[in-house]
Formats: sequence, C-alpha cells, structure tokens
Amino acid sequence: MATPPPSGMPFPTPGAPPPPAGVFGAPPAGLPPPPPEVIIPANVTADRNRAVTGLLLLVIGFVLGWIPFISIIGSLISLIGIIFVILSRKAYGESNRRYVVTGGVLFLIAILATIGLVIGFAVALIGQVSTTTSGAVTFHTSALKTDLTALFIGIAVVGIIAGLSQVVLVYGLSDRTTRILLWTGFVTSVVLSVLVFFLIYPEVATAVSQATSGTKFNPAPISSLETQSDLLGATKALPSLLFAWAYYRARAEAMRRTNDPNYC
Repeated sequence: MATPPPSGMPFPTPGAPPPPAGVFGAPPAGLPPPPPEVIIPANVTADRNRAVTGLLLLVIGFVLGWIPFISIIGSLISLIGIIFVILSRKAYGESNRRYVVTGGVLFLIAILATIGLVIGFAVALIGQVSTTTSGAVTFHTSALKTDLTALFIGIAVVGIIAGLSQVVLVYGLSDRTTRILLWTGFVTSVVLSVLVFFLIYPEVATAVSQATSGTKFNPAPISSLETQSDLLGATKALPSLLFAWAYYRARAEAMRRTNDPNYC
C-alpha cells in the first residue's frame, strides 16, 4: 500500500509530472546556506610549517644556550630558528606579523651592536699600544681598563636588547601564561647580568695590570676573566629554561592554528 503524503499535501496522481523542487525533499525556506569552505593557501601552510620548525629550534637553542662552552652551539641553533620565524612572519595574520617584525628588528640591532663592540674594542686595544725608544711595547693601563669596562657594559646592554627581541618575537602566539613566562625570563636575565657585571668588574683592574706588566702583552689574564664570566653565565640557566618553556607553549599554539583559516 502506498504511503500517504504528509498532511495538507495532495496525493500524487499516477502519470502526473513530479512535484516542483522544495515540496517534499528540500530544506524549509528561510534557512541560510551553509558557509563556503575556506581553503588555506599553500604558501601560508608552508610558512606555518616553517614557523613551527623555527620555534622548535629556538626551544633547543634555549635549552643549550646556558651551558658553558656548548652555548655557542645553542646560539647557532637559535639563529637558524629566528631566521625561520622571521621568514614565516605572515603565517598567522597581521598582528603576529607586527610582533615578529619588531622582534626581528631588535635582534638585528643586537647583532650589529655586538659587531660594533668587537670592532670598537679591537681598535681601542690597538690604540693603547705604544713603543718605547728601546723597542719595548707598552700599554696605557688606565685607558685599557676603561675600554674593557665599556666592553662589559656594552655586552650587558646588547643582552637586554636581545632579551626584548626574544620576548616580542612570539608575543602574537602567546597567551597570558606564556607572556608571564617571557617577561619573567627577561627580568631574571637582566638581574643576573647586572650581578655578573658587579662580580667581574673588580677583577678588571687586576687582569689589565697582569696583562700589561711585562714588555709584551699577555692575554692570559683577560682570557681567564672571560672564562670566569662564561662560568658565571651558567647562572642564566633559569631565564633560559623559562624562555624555552614559553617558546614551547608558543609552538603548541602555532601548531593549533596550523589548519585554522581565521588567522590567514
């Protein structure tokens, strides 16, 4: 037996044409059409994958960056990670792009300032050299002490700029907890840098005096001072690990947004 039509609908007559569309199977009138599917462009997907890789490299770099004599490897890994993040600055929208660009500019300033410090100190060191009538080489001890002190202060300032770049670089991918970790790591790093400077500064005069006491410049005391500074730099384990944790969380957020078209 044929199933009766819904209430109020006429029973179809055999041989009659089919009812118009919308009478039986179509959705009720007035419902909005389904939203069109948003496809993430291939270049955006590639940038997001690059950003995730760069953030992973930065996490590794922070973990290794506080270890004496291995920190140079961590710095190189971090450098590659920063380049990856900067190249993928358009991956997560305009807001994130601004933060990445600002962090990249601060990082570039830190690099250029470091190069300037090294060149400036080398030129100043050469300027402290003088030769007596007998051919002996002497150094202006007081000026050399001043230049070495300026070098340590410059390194501390560059460290602050670099720390700010690390904070800002992933600010667009950070929630409240991640931002607290970033700023805590930055403040801790600055405080420890100041403490290290005041521990090293009293030794500068002694190192300079020992290095210039003979007829030839003896770099061993200054090298020893640099080694002592590097060992004290191991106290930066805490801020480095805080940054590593913050960047790990930022990477997790970047992975969560990988397939989200709202951040294109």
